[in-house]
Amino acid sequence: MKRKYKQGDRVDSVAELLEHDWFIVHFGPRTTKTMHKAVLWEWKLKTCQQAIDSGRVFIAVKLTNGEYYGDMTDDQIVDMLETDLCEYCEGRKGIVGQCDGKFCDEAIEAWKGAYVK
Repeated sequence: MKRKYKQGDRVDSVAELLEHDWFIVHFGPRTTKTMHKAVLWEWKLKTCQQAIDSGRVFIAVKLTNGEYYGDMTDDQIVDMLETDLCEYCEGRKGIVGQCDGKFCDEAIEAWKGAYVK
C-alpha cells in the first residue's frame, strides 16, 4: 500500500509533537511507520525524547493527488474519477450533468493540487 504522507522536517523537541497530527518514525534502516500523534503520546516521555534526539522522528506531510497518483495519465485519472471530477470543475461549479468537456483540463489540475483522501 502506498503512503499518503511524505517525510517532512525533522522533529527537534517533544513540544513539536503537540503542533502536528501525523509523524513518520524510523525504527530501523528499513522500517518506517506513519504514526498519529496519539500513538506517540502513549510513549513514555524518555522514549519520545530518545527517538527525537536520535533524529528518527519527522513531521508527516500529506501528499497531493498529483504526487500520489503521479504515474497515471490524465485519461486514466478521468476514468478513475468519472463524475467525481465535476467537484473540481470551475465551469460546472460541482454540478454533475452534461458537460461539453472544455473545463476538464482545469478540473484535473485542481484535483492534482488537492490533498489525497
